[in-house]
Amino acid sequence: MNHSIRCCFLVAALVGALSAAAFAQGAKVEGTPVPTAPKPDWSGVQYLIGTWNCSDLSSRRPGPFQVTTTFAMDPTGYWLIKTEKIHKASWIPREFTNESRITYDNVAKRWVRLLTGDNGAYAVSTSPDRTAFTYVIQREAADIGSYAPEVYTKVSDTKRTMKTSFTEKSGRVVNVTETCSKAS
Repeated sequence: MNHSIRCCFLVAALVGALSAAAFAQGAKVEGTPVPTAPKPDWSGVQYLIGTWNCSDLSSRRPGPFQVTTTFAMDPTGYWLIKTEKIHKASWIPREFTNESRITYDNVAKRWVRLLTGDNGAYAVSTSPDRTAFTYVIQREAADIGSYAPEVYTKVSDTKRTMKTSFTEKSGRVVNVTETCSKAS
């Protein structure tokens, strides 16, 4: 490398180092740790932890189909993890699995559920009180125009229900119910 190129590199390196030092002296550096969000209050849903056998019924299907749902806490205590295995039926060609992660947003004051599943399923829904989740965004279905909230009811520590509906683009309203019993 010739002398003039070497001098240019040295000058550039010196200017960069002096600029970095001047920036560091002028920048405000905060010494306090980043605040940690408080963990959600899970006291009202501890009964969910475990496995549930559910029967779902849609008014546009010939009969109920079975779903096995498992709830567990993640190790951090910030997320309730719900895994659903939708079993085969005459109109369901194979088993499907969805996973939802539920947490509380202390700033927005709402519960948030993030769902992902087989075949690219996804959805985000929110609830003010953990009993009625409204979809904010989800994978589009060709024939569905809108969704009602999913309303969950605790019947007992070993039984729960869910009711919802959706409206097809044709205008027909389809009702969906789910009844679950705790297996373990």
